[in-house]
Amino acid sequence: MNDVFSSLNSLIWVLIVILIVVAVVMIARAVLAPRADEPYREPPVVQQPVVQQPAATSGLAPGWYPDQNESNLVRYYDGRVWTSQTQPRN
Repeated sequence: MNDVFSSLNSLIWVLIVILIVVAVVMIARAVLAPRADEPYREPPVVQQPVVQQPAATSGLAPGWYPDQNESNLVRYYDGRVWTSQTQPRN
């Protein structure tokens, strides 16, 4: 008879633990469920402005410079690129 009460007591405790787990799961699902009155909205995408970098220069001012290929010529530098304009060196 004592074994019956012991088994019944263990069974009751197992059922109580199962009920607690079910209650916790149901509460968690209710809390985490999306609300019907609040439509889901994507967060706005914030685009960073594009910063234009100034064109890289060599630091040379525009003007006539000795030609690297022909020692008796000077070549014009326009501040960005070497041009095809050449003239005899003075």
